[in-house]
Amino acid sequence: MVNYGGDEVSALVIDIGSSSLRAGYAGDDTPKAIIPSAYGYIPPSPSPGDGDVAMNEAGSSENAGKAKSYFGHSGPSIWRANMEIGNPVSDGLISDFGPIPALIRHALEDVMRCSASEHPVLITEPSWNTPANRERMAEIMFEEFQVPAFYIANTSVLNTFAAGKGTALVIDIGQSTASVVPVVDGFVLRKGLQYSSLPKLVHAHARHLLTAPNPIRPPAELYPYQLIASKQPVEANAPPRYTLRQDRLAGTTQSWREWYEAREVEEWVQSVAGVLDQGWNDQVVQHRQPKQYEFPTGFNAWFGPERFGVGEMYFLHSPQLVAGNPNIPKHIPGLIIDSLKACDPELRQVLISNVVLTGGGSLFSGLADRLGAELARSFPHFKIQAPGNPIERRYGGWLGGSILASLGTFHQLWISREEWQEHGKAIVGQRCK
Repeated sequence: MVNYGGDEVSALVIDIGSSSLRAGYAGDDTPKAIIPSAYGYIPPSPSPGDGDVAMNEAGSSENAGKAKSYFGHSGPSIWRANMEIGNPVSDGLISDFGPIPALIRHALEDVMRCSASEHPVLITEPSWNTPANRERMAEIMFEEFQVPAFYIANTSVLNTFAAGKGTALVIDIGQSTASVVPVVDGFVLRKGLQYSSLPKLVHAHARHLLTAPNPIRPPAELYPYQLIASKQPVEANAPPRYTLRQDRLAGTTQSWREWYEAREVEEWVQSVAGVLDQGWNDQVVQHRQPKQYEFPTGFNAWFGPERFGVGEMYFLHSPQLVAGNPNIPKHIPGLIIDSLKACDPELRQVLISNVVLTGGGSLFSGLADRLGAELARSFPHFKIQAPGNPIERRYGGWLGGSILASLGTFHQLWISREEWQEHGKAIVGQRCK
């Protein structure tokens, strides 16, 4: 077998998340291709005799008889008449493998200008991935991309490696899922795995804050700039004055509107929202500077104490909210405590002394400091590693994969093409622990 993972040929590392797909060469410190996981597709107009086309058949732009698909930065973000938006990833897991080959092909061939058939490929997976999913991914890479070698690695383990550790409690906050995963000597302790759709709750709260009527300001209308013909400057908190592009309204699909509105709320959260580093305090919050934000309609407003209420959702749920929603996603302190309770007592201190904070959602303003304050109340000897570099925090899983796949000692773990042909899907579960 060719000595993959050595210096002869550089491996490719692909990290697929809910918000974006990251791809690059092993040994690099940043991914070469970062493209949205969401994609646009225009369903074919039904002609007589044709049955309905299933959504997962919108995988590739080459399927002219099925649906025309658009990937990458010029995919969903460009307005096209009757274009729907799909995302193959939900709650951190790939739920629709139809578009995955076209998404990977766009990242590798169109953006990176390389062929997967010439490189070993390492792909990341969340800790709660299913055996069927990882086998399907191996099948796609070997059968469709003809890769010479393949490996699938756990994101939490890779984040631990990226932080230069072998044992850690990995707190990963993504676009749709927050997880707390204990990793010991490079292996996930499954019994301590905890995850919830907490970021979705935070996002829903932020959206409600913006669009609900308010005595200080009118509700924000989240029209995308692609639908706005003209706008006039207005004072802060004054109703916006704008005109819509009537020619585009009829061709705008519900899924595209929802996708864009979610992106606008996300933009507001990243620009304006925050969390108090020592817990909620009415006096402190009144003395914090308000922040101004302008929406595509021209409406602009100053956001004061309420912008800190959004971040509180990560750490505290009000009794009224819990009473009204018995299945509410667990907050971060709850996930940490449940995860540690499930681990052996002698491991708890080791894990809490090696907390790794990662994921794009962890870049939320003030979150790392607040997490430290929350942990200090229960664990006197804790230590958090939260890289200040946004690239390291946002792409920690990819970075760990880049480190792992570039090690000379890793080459014996690759599943070669010959082994795949000989053993089939069973080899994936045996080799990738």
